[in-house]
Amino acid sequence: MEPYGSPKWPDHDPPRPSYLPHTPRPPEPPPVRPPIKHSSIAAILFLFGVLGLVCAGAYFSGELQHLLYGSSATQSQAPRPGLVPFGQRQDPIPGLEEADAPLGTPGPLGRTSSSYKFLAVKEDGTPLAYSPCRPIHYVVNSDLAPPSWQPLVEEAVRQASEATGLKFIYDGPSSEVPSPTRPGYQPERYGDRWAPVLIAWSTPEQVPRLTGQTVGLGGSSSIGLSNGYKAYVTGTVSLDAPQFAEIVDAPSGEEIGVAVIMHELGHLLGLDHVDDPRQLMFDQASWVRGFAAGDRTGLAQLGTGPCSKDF
Repeated sequence: MEPYGSPKWPDHDPPRPSYLPHTPRPPEPPPVRPPIKHSSIAAILFLFGVLGLVCAGAYFSGELQHLLYGSSATQSQAPRPGLVPFGQRQDPIPGLEEADAPLGTPGPLGRTSSSYKFLAVKEDGTPLAYSPCRPIHYVVNSDLAPPSWQPLVEEAVRQASEATGLKFIYDGPSSEVPSPTRPGYQPERYGDRWAPVLIAWSTPEQVPRLTGQTVGLGGSSSIGLSNGYKAYVTGTVSLDAPQFAEIVDAPSGEEIGVAVIMHELGHLLGLDHVDDPRQLMFDQASWVRGFAAGDRTGLAQLGTGPCSKDF
């Protein structure tokens, strides 16, 4: 049977016998919608499922908070890439090894001095520094180092740790060579963490800035979060192998070698050169063999920065 309105079944009032009273035709019932097929229900549910996944992804990536609450700069904590699968992130999961309080305190100051300078200062006037609430891991590339390198590095690191209260952990040897574009995150080489500090003996061919009388270079890379927090996360100390070997072979050479490494560790931790020849951070070679009053005053401040689980 075909529906009403077809050519076979015209949809109009048929003739009525004259003996019947003429009454209007009752209104047509409303058309009945065909039932929703199971395939349509499944498609709708699938669509809602996709929308739910998109919203969840937007929420965890910070885009939904940005849409609802404004720029992430106004939030107390910046969105982090911790939920992105390992191997696709640009930096490690935040908070690794971060304690709730500093791991140590700077050594006592015999006297303070203003003969120090920081490499970088944040907007609040405090120096850019490493977090005192997590250890600073370091590795050593000793391929070109003198045979006596290990006690020299250990003594320099010990004195830097004592002056700042920062904890250092030696992770062992490394084949990595210094580079001005060294990535701070190298998961293939060092795992899912910030790359450790690299201490390496090198040459001017590998590190052009070692050309001339420069025996060493030191510095760190920092991270800045959208909530305003900034901190160093890793760095490099590069030592000119030929010049360093000459220093160590000279009288009192190992003592001078320790002082050279300490000077570069001072840069690594955030100290700049000063014009005071009584300080180890003086910008020229001098007779100073250890951290002086100005160096220690600056290093003590660099060891008392804020903790942060956000990076």
